[in-house]
Amino acid sequence: MTAQVYGSAAAVEAVREFLEDGTHQGAGSPAQTFNGFLAEYRTALSVTTAVLPDIAIFETLWNRGSQATRYPSCSIVEAFSTGESEGPNSRMVDHSIEVAIFVLSAQIAGSEQAATLAATRYADALRAFFFRRVPVVAQGWTLNTGGTGDAQSRVIRCEVENVDMGVDDATPPNWIPLVRLVVRMQEAY
Repeated sequence: MTAQVYGSAAAVEAVREFLEDGTHQGAGSPAQTFNGFLAEYRTALSVTTAVLPDIAIFETLWNRGSQATRYPSCSIVEAFSTGESEGPNSRMVDHSIEVAIFVLSAQIAGSEQAATLAATRYADALRAFFFRRVPVVAQGWTLNTGGTGDAQSRVIRCEVENVDMGVDDATPPNWIPLVRLVVRMQEAY
């Protein structure tokens, strides 16, 4: 028997794949990426990348914040996981995943208020991206069925738990929209 491990690292990787790669199980081409979604959002708002840039780098398991090398940067880390709960056919574990986007105000065209608006728009776009339902099997609520890694077919649900608009105290007025997710994964059986 091959050991199947699909815990915290798998949950974080499934979120990263969903946002950055658009990979999903069983489809011939990638689903939409978060940067692709931002491009559509910019078009709808009639703004450019100077006002709402693409995410420059997606990083997992470590939040570098103001130490990142490119901006806006997105970090995906696990805050904690719960104990097992019984599902109808298997045990499940909830993983609390934090998705933080570090918005450097100097890279947003306009004033500090424009940077604040950009940070708010990133948080709104993340929430909307996790709601999307098209194409089939490219669904935010299951992270595209867990992507292609260890979480494949293990993600039962991914939902936005809350959103916090934080300021980087070390280098104000830089903003850090923080979206907290709950990723429920089931055991293999």
